[in-house]
Amino acid sequence: MCLRKLLAALVLLGMAAAQGSLTLYTSEVLTDVNALVAAFQRGNPGVQVKVFRSGTGEVVAKLRAELEAGNPQPDLIWFANEDFLKELAAKGLLRRVPPTVPGYPLQYAPGGGLYYEVRLLYNAFGVNRQRLPKVPTSWQDLLRPEYRGLLAMPDPNYSGGALATLGTLADRLGVDYFRRLKESGLQVEQSNPVLQQKLSRGEYGLAITTDFGLRQEIAKGAPLEVVYPRDGAILVPTPIAVTSWSKNPEAAAGFLRFLLSPEGQRVFAERGYYPVMPDAPRPGGAPEKVVSVRARFADAAILGRFNELMGLRR
Repeated sequence: MCLRKLLAALVLLGMAAAQGSLTLYTSEVLTDVNALVAAFQRGNPGVQVKVFRSGTGEVVAKLRAELEAGNPQPDLIWFANEDFLKELAAKGLLRRVPPTVPGYPLQYAPGGGLYYEVRLLYNAFGVNRQRLPKVPTSWQDLLRPEYRGLLAMPDPNYSGGALATLGTLADRLGVDYFRRLKESGLQVEQSNPVLQQKLSRGEYGLAITTDFGLRQEIAKGAPLEVVYPRDGAILVPTPIAVTSWSKNPEAAAGFLRFLLSPEGQRVFAERGYYPVMPDAPRPGGAPEKVVSVRARFADAAILGRFNELMGLRR
């Protein structure tokens, strides 16, 4: 057995001893989380994993309220708000987990072991080819008259990925870009799953949304296409971290490491995500490389301006 496989096997053996219960707060798609939990529990039958799932905004609000009350619950947190994780890290509220998985790209652990990317998520264009024979290839293309009244995106008040889209595009193209999109008929749906289902049914012809969710809809037979804009899909940070107050930190770290194991990475690829490990297979039909830009999350001022432009009451 080569050293790489031996180290991976030792990681799995270490996790097999895990016992007790874990609580995970996450904004990940629940069916995907359930698939990962089930795979983890096959090697760790003594661990019960409780999951609270909602949009990033609601998950962060729930955790903030628990922290203010002095009774935070999750052992693990996993959502699309790296800024909030940095805030927790600065307060000493995250537990450092050594990167014991061989070959992990350390650029995806900018917190120095306090939080990790476990797969890659891109915001790109979803196209319903039955409604839109000509696809856009850049962010500026979305303003073209042929896409008027066809475009939608998730609500950045709810979706962390949409908050990243808003902040990144406002930084690169200006907040006025969204005013122009609104004038062209941009609609806002609550979440990526809701938006992707409506796109699949043809209620929209075009969406700014997650690449993995589009691949999941395509696997169900939807007439959709994933288009990565040539000027950069948005790489959305969605790290996972073990909390400092966890009552079962070893099992929590074991779950994190499982997500980076060959089995965990395989589950991600099967669910349409790009794995973070360089030797893991990519999802079916996905290009080998994606031109991307690192996300910048919108601050309160930009989000407030977006809400005004879109007529959203907050």
